[in-house]
Amino acid sequence: MADDLSRRRQEHDEHADVETRLRAALEARANAAAPNHRLDLILEQAGARGGSTRLGTSRWVLPLVAATLVAALALALSGLLGGTPGAEPLTPGTTGSATPTAQETTPGTTEPTEPTEPASPEPTGTDAATGAPTDNATGEPEVPPSTHPTLAALPVYYPAHIGDDLRMIRLYREWLNAEGVERGAPVEQRLEAALDMAMHSAPPYTDGYLSFWYDVAVDSVQAGPDGIRIVLNGPGTAANDAEEARIAVQQLVWTAQAVVGQGNLPVQFEISDGSTSLLGHLPVTRSYSRPASPDLYYEDLAPIWITYPTRYANLDGPDVTVTGEATVFEATFNWELIDDTDGSVISSGFGTASAGGPARGTYEIPLTGLDNGLYRIRVFELSMKDGESVNAETSIPFFIGPGEPPTQE
Repeated sequence: MADDLSRRRQEHDEHADVETRLRAALEARANAAAPNHRLDLILEQAGARGGSTRLGTSRWVLPLVAATLVAALALALSGLLGGTPGAEPLTPGTTGSATPTAQETTPGTTEPTEPTEPASPEPTGTDAATGAPTDNATGEPEVPPSTHPTLAALPVYYPAHIGDDLRMIRLYREWLNAEGVERGAPVEQRLEAALDMAMHSAPPYTDGYLSFWYDVAVDSVQAGPDGIRIVLNGPGTAANDAEEARIAVQQLVWTAQAVVGQGNLPVQFEISDGSTSLLGHLPVTRSYSRPASPDLYYEDLAPIWITYPTRYANLDGPDVTVTGEATVFEATFNWELIDDTDGSVISSGFGTASAGGPARGTYEIPLTGLDNGLYRIRVFELSMKDGESVNAETSIPFFIGPGEPPTQE
């Protein structure tokens, strides 16, 4: 009995000593830490990324790794410092009881919406790029707004810089009409017209779109259930680097797949002059497609799109709901409503998309009480490193009531 009591006291003293030393170490580290809500050290390391040609990958990986390490440390400390022996760690959103409290459901992954064109050869109510249903809240297929009554609405992708970092180029989508290409036209006709616009003509009232294919023309196209074939008359002027060439090729891939509307079909390129590489970097001996997972769409698509309203649309006021897609850190974005006649900011705020990066979510911005006039909605993401520089942004001008776009020179 005495031996057993002595052994228990010894074990208690050993545990107390471990706890005392651990608490002292933690207190010392805490006293040495400089509070900083921006986690500058981690973000400095995030900024010092390597030379991967897949720009932007570390943007999501490092914050996720940091979050995992913090969670692991918290669980370890809860077991060492005062935790109940044998108790399960608490799940976020639970109390000390075994019954969890109600939690918000995690939003599902959404693919970029490609509205179907009415009376087109593709199945009604499917995503024009993926074949996935695109029904809205009313159950009706989504239709690109302000489409021409007879001409086909063609999805066309354009590359542009996405924010203050001019090294980052990603894709934006426009819905355009091509003269003479009617609704219900053969898919090859629509495909060739969309590719020609992607390569040679930016939409009206836009600036900042980049052109990598200005000296190349489409010789022919073919689309079938097994893939898409595009024959170009030349390889194009060599891009600055492989990443720039990749985005330029993906511009044609996304455009072709969206027009054909049969999902992620492989796209094969040929060059009629016998060249073997596209833009001096990418071989024609392989096929190309969009990323296999929607969680990787950020490699190609601009982080923020505005899908409604369209540029210089005439809307009925006084209330408007702006919609769009976003791949932003922790699903958070900022917005400004601007008087587009003098540039003054009328109102501003922030919002949350249906999913945070690297997933692609959707968002809505309700605007109320708008008088007739010309406005601009600007949606942007601020850097998590300094809270000031802009990671990504886009803006669209629109009218409440009647109005005409400015005359282009």
